[in-house]
Amino acid sequence: MYRKSFIFLVILFIFSIVIPVPVYGNSQEEDDLYPITLIDDLGLEVTLTKKPERIVSAAPSNTEIIFALGLEERLVGRSDFCNYPPDAERIESIGVMTPLNLEKIISLEPDLILAYGGFGTKDIPKLRELGFKVLVIEAFSLEEMLHSIEFIATACGIPEKGKELAADLTKRISTILSLHAHIPDMEKPKIFTGSGFETIWSPGSGTIFDELITLAGGKNITGNQQGWVPISPELVIETQPDIIIIPTGSMNPEEVTKMKNDIIKRPGWSGLPAVKNNHIFVVNEDLLYREGPRLVEGLELLYEIFHKIREE
Repeated sequence: MYRKSFIFLVILFIFSIVIPVPVYGNSQEEDDLYPITLIDDLGLEVTLTKKPERIVSAAPSNTEIIFALGLEERLVGRSDFCNYPPDAERIESIGVMTPLNLEKIISLEPDLILAYGGFGTKDIPKLRELGFKVLVIEAFSLEEMLHSIEFIATACGIPEKGKELAADLTKRISTILSLHAHIPDMEKPKIFTGSGFETIWSPGSGTIFDELITLAGGKNITGNQQGWVPISPELVIETQPDIIIIPTGSMNPEEVTKMKNDIIKRPGWSGLPAVKNNHIFVVNEDLLYREGPRLVEGLELLYEIFHKIREE
C-alpha cells in the first residue's frame, strides 16, 4: 500500500508541473446531489437521501476534515479526543471513541455519523439497525487521506470543495518532493522515531509516519519492517540515526525536557550521531498520526528538520 501511495504522489508531482492546479467552485445546488449512494472504508453501501445537517464525528481526523471543509456549523457531536481546531472543543462531546456512547449519539439526532475503522467499528451495526446513516472512514496513507477529504465533502453535498482542498494539499506535497528530488539516497539523514520508554515502538512500512519520513527526504531506520514494531535499543545503536523524532501528545504527554533526557541517558546511546549533535526533536504527534489535512503540515515540518540537519 505504501509503495502504491508513493508512486501515486510522484505522478501527482509530475502532473503538477505541467498542469495548473484547478480552482473549484460549487456549480451545482447541494440538494440536487441527493439521493447519493456511497461505499465507505468497510466496503458497505450507504444511501443518503438528503443533505446532512446534523453530523456526529466519532474521530479527531474526521472532525478536522469537517472544519477544513467549512462544515463546522453542521457538527453537533464530537469525541473527547477531537481537540483541533480549538473551536471543536465547543461542540458537545459524545465521549470516548470506543465504546461509543450510543445513548448520547442517539440523543443528538444526527442524520450522518462519521465513524472510525479498527477498534471503533464494533458499535456501528447497532447504530445502523436503529436507522442511522454511518460512514466508516479510515486512511492508511496520504493518498487515502486525500480520498477521505473528497469522500466526506461528497457525502455533505460539496464535492467541489473537497476536490479544491485535496488539490491544494497535493500541491504542497508535490512541492516537498521537488525540494529534495535531487538529493542522493546516501545523503539523506537516518531517522529514528521513538522514546526512552522501556518498550520502544517505531513506525515501519505501511504506516503513515514512515511514508511522511520518506516523502520528507529521510531514511527511516525501521522502514524495512512492517507496521508499528517494538525494537531493541541495540537496533538503534546498530543503525546510528542522524536524527531522533519523539512524538508527543495525548498518547505520550511527558514533559519535553524529560523525554529528551531519557533518550540521552539511555545506556549506549550517548555516542549516537543524533545525541552527540543534539539532533533530538519533539514533535506534535497529531501532525504525524492523525489522518486529516494536518498530515501535510507534519510532512512540511519533517522536511524543515531534515533539510536543516543536512545543511549543517
